[in-house]
Amino acid sequence: MITNDRSAIQRPVDAAEEGDLFSLVDGKALLGAVALWITGFILTVMLYQYLMAAEGFRVLTRSRFWWEVALNLQVLSVAFIWFCYSDRIDGSSGQVKILQRIRLWFALVTVLLPSILGLMGIRNNWFVVQPSAEAITAFAYCVLAYWLLGLWLNYLVMKKRNTILRRVSLWHRAAFLGPAIILALITLIDAPGGGDLWILAIPFLTYFQGSMPFISKAFGWR
Repeated sequence: MITNDRSAIQRPVDAAEEGDLFSLVDGKALLGAVALWITGFILTVMLYQYLMAAEGFRVLTRSRFWWEVALNLQVLSVAFIWFCYSDRIDGSSGQVKILQRIRLWFALVTVLLPSILGLMGIRNNWFVVQPSAEAITAFAYCVLAYWLLGLWLNYLVMKKRNTILRRVSLWHRAAFLGPAIILALITLIDAPGGGDLWILAIPFLTYFQGSMPFISKAFGWR
């Protein structure tokens, strides 16, 4: 049928249209996001037990049941990450394939961070003696540097593949950065008053922010 509505012709396809934004197009990418959510939750619980819980209440990190649950969730997260990247590696070639393999191993280490932190706790007797502020600060700087390296790897892959991001509205760009924005607000409000909520929010919201590229891929935002 012929129509005189020129806007129907001139308006470009936008990923922000209703019904398009939340159509799942890549289930394996969503598994990668879930793996990061699980890891962020485990790290938050461990951080609370190591730093916030008073002596006598640090029962989880000394509990066999807790470590059985945590390690099983770690195995599940590793499997999710493996499934997330398997097709990407098989469907790539040349330098992109090499970078995708590096990203796979980088992501595996990322979701195994609770186990690494647990081994550090055993080595430094953190199950009995509360870790020093210097030790936690050093660990936080290492994690930050690690995340920056991950962003750089993601940039290299997108550059090699000439990835073009689909147009989305300002609201959806804000949603993409939502975890980082929430963390900044919590820090600005809670930290000056000497609160501890901002410290506990760091691992979960950092991992949630790290999951946003997977969510973008899962719902076809890029």
